[in-house]
Amino acid sequence: MRHHILLRSIEPFLQPGERLFDAAFMWARHRFSYFYALAGFVAVLGITTLVGFSEWPSRLALAVVGAAVSMTATTMYRVLASTSDGLVLLEGGKIRQVATRRLRKLEPGSVVEIQRDTLITTDWKVGDTEYTVPKGSQRAMERIAAITRSVTPSD
Repeated sequence: MRHHILLRSIEPFLQPGERLFDAAFMWARHRFSYFYALAGFVAVLGITTLVGFSEWPSRLALAVVGAAVSMTATTMYRVLASTSDGLVLLEGGKIRQVATRRLRKLEPGSVVEIQRDTLITTDWKVGDTEYTVPKGSQRAMERIAAITRSVTPSD
């Protein structure tokens, strides 16, 4: 069901006559994401102390929420779509796994290959960027990678 919602969210961003074959949701963290999360944690911890939260569990819980918000804000969510015109990169939603804006078409022959596989995610190189892909989108990524391997750029 989630994959179907993702596919439907891409349709408004397709060019006239362009057909959608498959899509995968993925994300990449900003290189300073963990620093920003730590700064968010410390800032919220300081604010809760200044405004008078006396219980440490409350302070820590709110500080963790601040860190999570900082991490989410500094993460780039993307959707990789395989279309009749090639691979298209779209911006993804921060809350739901949907496409929100078309960014660009990838060059023919762009690399799409798996880098690492863990229990809940896989890491994929798409072009020059490494993205983390949830297991729910792994099969779609495998299908997209198979398509890109079968299409060779013209010389």
